[in-house]
Amino acid sequence: MGRTLIKASFLIFLFVAAGFIAYATFISMSLSSTVLGMNGENFIALNAQSARARVTHPAKNSSLYYQFTTNQRTHIMNRIQKNGGAAIQATIKILGRHANLKGEKPFEFGFLYNKDGDIVLGTNVVKGDFAQLVSNGQDAVSLSMCISDAASVPSGFFVHGLLPYELAEIRLVDMKIGWDKSSSIALYAFGIHGGDVTAVTGESFDAAEGAALFSPVDKNQPLPKIIVGLKPVQSIGTVEKQKTLTFYYGNEELSVRRSYSQTSVTLQLAGLESDYDVLKCADPSEIVSVMLVENETKLNADKVGRVYYPLVTDLGLIVHWPQHKWRTPDYELFEWEEIPHVLFFDFADYDIQSAFLTRLAYFVEKAGYKGKLVSDNFVATHHGYNAHDYKAKDLAAFFTTASLQNFHLNAREILLRDILIKNNVIIEEKDGTYAEGIGAVISFSRQSTDNLRWQFLAHESWHGIFFTNEAFRHKVSLLYNSFDDTSLEFIKTFWETQNGLNYDREDDYLMRNEFMAYIMQQRYSAIGDYFVSLANRWSVKQNEPELAAYVRNTNAVHFVQAGKELNEYAFNNFGFAAGRVHLIYRSSRD
Repeated sequence: MGRTLIKASFLIFLFVAAGFIAYATFISMSLSSTVLGMNGENFIALNAQSARARVTHPAKNSSLYYQFTTNQRTHIMNRIQKNGGAAIQATIKILGRHANLKGEKPFEFGFLYNKDGDIVLGTNVVKGDFAQLVSNGQDAVSLSMCISDAASVPSGFFVHGLLPYELAEIRLVDMKIGWDKSSSIALYAFGIHGGDVTAVTGESFDAAEGAALFSPVDKNQPLPKIIVGLKPVQSIGTVEKQKTLTFYYGNEELSVRRSYSQTSVTLQLAGLESDYDVLKCADPSEIVSVMLVENETKLNADKVGRVYYPLVTDLGLIVHWPQHKWRTPDYELFEWEEIPHVLFFDFADYDIQSAFLTRLAYFVEKAGYKGKLVSDNFVATHHGYNAHDYKAKDLAAFFTTASLQNFHLNAREILLRDILIKNNVIIEEKDGTYAEGIGAVISFSRQSTDNLRWQFLAHESWHGIFFTNEAFRHKVSLLYNSFDDTSLEFIKTFWETQNGLNYDREDDYLMRNEFMAYIMQQRYSAIGDYFVSLANRWSVKQNEPELAAYVRNTNAVHFVQAGKELNEYAFNNFGFAAGRVHLIYRSSRD
């Protein structure tokens, strides 16, 4: 291969913590291959020990130097142009036993650049202390540094260290900033300026550097997200006193209720008041990772402002999600983090929601209209619901019927169909029909008051769990089948006769689903009062006087008893409770 010269003037590395200067001496040498590579090609080793990817006598020579091939640099540039950036991640393994290690043993990882034909070292590095890793029981570490500009792709990379070590792996990865100690090899990921591993703690995480790396060019592109990894919990407490973990971000306090199944929390910056701020944790011992990462490019709105893919989030952040951060003015689309595949629409107003879902509402649920596609004029003059919920099977049936009848759907319904297909809620068949996929759809509107939005959030989201969780459906069915006959007749008659509801009582699946949701839409302590209040409505007294009197005289005790069992089941399995389907509660620190 060719020959290269690494200028000695650039090979002076100051390890401030160690209190000395380590010099690396290089001369013109033949380039050789190494055991390490990327994109199907080995790197070019720039010194003899680099070919072996290990340093055995750091006092004599502590450094490894590698040059990328032309194809590897092109691969990096293509990754940056496609994703807006990339990162090089190195995994370093400490060699030998160092149980009685004393003093600091610094290390560095950084990039090499071509300057006027010479290979020189970049001034930004990731640094740390091998001795600290050893004292923490670690014998390996992964380090990542970002590259945000295709014009500044490095020529290669280097590693220095004052303990014997080997370079185990080099990978091209997506940009990220943060740390991850969830596995035996901790990862420390830094931006373009590098950083100090020894300064990383779980108490706070500064997302400020992400502004330069991840800032979208327009509001149709979502801001990045912070993913916080959590330790498993042995006990989450009780419904009345659930274990919580508190975070502070800007002027907001985020209280995260713990659940047994919860392994991480996703904080979309688009859902928070501050874009790039400092995340602080009240109990860092409960955290195993904090990582700022970019959302996938498919989440961007298209050229005409259509959003097809959801932002993953806890539902507790949706109600007061800053509307000016929506990716499109008409709606924002979410996926429920704790219950995957459940899509949640927040519409700007009732009219937009109606255009998407009212025809579907009559097709799926309205007595006398089930299985029928009503006209556009009917949709314009009739009310569907202020909030909606639909399972995959019914969504597939709706669009299949429209296809078979060559029925002209409106633009919003066609957009809904495309969203469902892209997210595998329904599956498009070759014959133009649609099969049931996985998941469900839930919606509400910004036109509803805050109190109603919280109530709709609970009611409709319980439906989402019912649609997608077989064990939960089984629990509900056991309670429904053994429920007091008179109380059940009361609520069925209510659904059948109340204006705006008109539920089909012959639909057994619907009856079980609504039975559960009406009980679980308010906190457990309010269940009895809620059903007594229904029995006190003038229209209910007129339609079903004896049944209403029975519920009042029994203080809705049968609904309360069913609520107790459902409440305990939901808490133990999801961390939720009656009236609450979210784990995150946000409040202002002002």
